[in-house]
Amino acid sequence: MSKLNSLYRQLQIIKTAKKGPFTWDQLQSNLEEKSNDKEMDLLISKRTLNRDLKEIEELFGLIIEYDFKSSRYRINIEESSENHLELLESFETIQAFRRANRLSGKVFFEKRLARGTEYLKPILEAIENQEVILVEYEKYWLWKSEIRELRPVALKEYLNRWYVMAWTEKDQLHFFGLDRIKSLELIPGKVSIPPAPDLESRFLETIGIINNSKETVETVVLTFTEFKGRYIKSMPIHPTQQILVDDGNILKICLRVKINYELISVILSHGDEVKVEEPERLKEMVKEKAKNIMESKIK
Repeated sequence: MSKLNSLYRQLQIIKTAKKGPFTWDQLQSNLEEKSNDKEMDLLISKRTLNRDLKEIEELFGLIIEYDFKSSRYRINIEESSENHLELLESFETIQAFRRANRLSGKVFFEKRLARGTEYLKPILEAIENQEVILVEYEKYWLWKSEIRELRPVALKEYLNRWYVMAWTEKDQLHFFGLDRIKSLELIPGKVSIPPAPDLESRFLETIGIINNSKETVETVVLTFTEFKGRYIKSMPIHPTQQILVDDGNILKICLRVKINYELISVILSHGDEVKVEEPERLKEMVKEKAKNIMESKIK
């Protein structure tokens, strides 16, 4: 049985479990239906199901157990962590690409592809093994390349670009865009890696990747038109987003973030359908940027 079938079958098992407890017969019926839709043989034995459930737990942190009292399979919510489920979402997108190839002229995807993704695997290996990577790195603002010796600690994606957070030669923690790496070499041998800050908290404090330690987290209040507010509710600007007012005329939200370039860019992207309410200094920064746009002398 191919790995492709296994991945797609595990995706269907997870989707079935997320709808609620299910019986063996319900799962088989679902897999049979998907087999016909996808022209795949997804039907399995209980032995294979048990192996799938173990792989789902190992790969994605989702624990699906059999409850003897109800004779149903269910998600153990307390024990599950649901790590890396976005990988399955990516897999489903890939499947959509495969179908799109058979529907030329009917399905249209963005043509922009992130550069530097070929370096994801070696960087992940370096993080796991605590190894050094030697990269030729191009700084766009200098129009030249330099050789850097980095100790990577994390990867972060933002706006279809990948960044590696790494300790530099001077023991400083910086981000490097993978699209600016011209070559990469793994240097074998475990090295000492300084302890990194709480990265989840660090990323939660900002929009994008820049987190200035001199800045403090502030409450940002934004008001949107009713129409734009529908989009903001369906795709929140930030995980800390909370709705303050939603009365059918406006949507007022608040965020708990540091003020940075990315936040201002997001606000400006909504044009005249957003108003900055708080803090006052953010109002002035957005106003200044808007003024500069109108008075830009770029030719």
